[in-house]
Amino acid sequence: MESLPIPHSSSDIVHCVNAEIIETDSSGYGINSDTFKNYYFPNRQRINSARELIDMWLESQRIKSEQTERVYRQVAYELLRWLEERYNLPDLRLCTLAHLQFFLAYLKDEKPHLYKAKDGEYKSKLDKNGNPKIGLGKNAIAKYVCAIRSLWKFGCKQAIGYFPINIAEELGVSWDDKTAERVLSERKVYKLDDAAKELSQRHWVLFILLYYSGCRVGEIGRVTSKNSKTGKTEVLNPGLYWRQLREQTNDEGDMELVLTITGKRNKTRTIVLDAETSEVLLAIRGGARDDDPVFPSCSHRDKGQPLTDRGIRLMMQEIGDKADIKFSPHYLRHTHATHAKKKGASDFDIMAQLGHTSSTMTSRYVKLSGKQGTSHVLRK
Repeated sequence: MESLPIPHSSSDIVHCVNAEIIETDSSGYGINSDTFKNYYFPNRQRINSARELIDMWLESQRIKSEQTERVYRQVAYELLRWLEERYNLPDLRLCTLAHLQFFLAYLKDEKPHLYKAKDGEYKSKLDKNGNPKIGLGKNAIAKYVCAIRSLWKFGCKQAIGYFPINIAEELGVSWDDKTAERVLSERKVYKLDDAAKELSQRHWVLFILLYYSGCRVGEIGRVTSKNSKTGKTEVLNPGLYWRQLREQTNDEGDMELVLTITGKRNKTRTIVLDAETSEVLLAIRGGARDDDPVFPSCSHRDKGQPLTDRGIRLMMQEIGDKADIKFSPHYLRHTHATHAKKKGASDFDIMAQLGHTSSTMTSRYVKLSGKQGTSHVLRK
């Protein structure tokens, strides 16, 4: 076969694929994979496998936070495994738009809901009738679509040249705005507070800290991720230590704690905790040193290490089950912002507290606060 011509447009690429690459091979897909894999853009990176592409993509500037990297890594490798198991496709370059659409249909209709149990095993979540939960929701699928679109867009860059055309751009992204569901009423907060107290002091202090600080769970808990290249577990956030809490006296003469944390994109910020929350935290310190974790892990494997973000989520789930209220740690972050706005906090102060870089993001958290319309004005 003659060498492939260098394409100068999408139509040229399609012509090259149709005229030169399509042949009947043993896989039945009508593609000569060796020719396809050797096709490249000028000056492209020499990427030999989909896993190499994924690693390069995750390390690029397109991925701007550790949490996004972790989610996108999961999506990419899940897609890769699914294509190998269902269609015997070992290479993403052999994937078509139809394959991606079938994958999204699988997520919607077939994918089981799994969670990691205390014993480390993944188990199926059950619905109210005791049956395994099947199929992801609209927003969960939208996250998959965003990850896939990002991967293909990166792979189509001229400097990368892994994909000849961006088939993923045809996938639509559709979100349900569930911001209202993430804001708990004050009555529910009090009920959760009581449930946390009944469970243990540890449950209660964690709940109090998350609600009154507005911190992300990944800023309080230890966050780890497995390096796909080395197979070793890397620490993305070490967790919360007593050295990150500094005492100071406020204008009223009360003692309060100043919390220093590292948020998304490794940005450090300080949060001044109110006197009551500070008192609750100091009550559990005892004789702990500055280099001791505030919330030590109860796991034998992680002895001496801070509690993980997954461990914190599990404890919040236990509080929710106790109070019969569905919520997550991130609900407390939305609730903090909305309640603070209702009680007079400025948008600037809320943005600084949450660690947002734009007022647009902050407005998503507090947009339900204080919107009364104009009808009440006519009654004055």
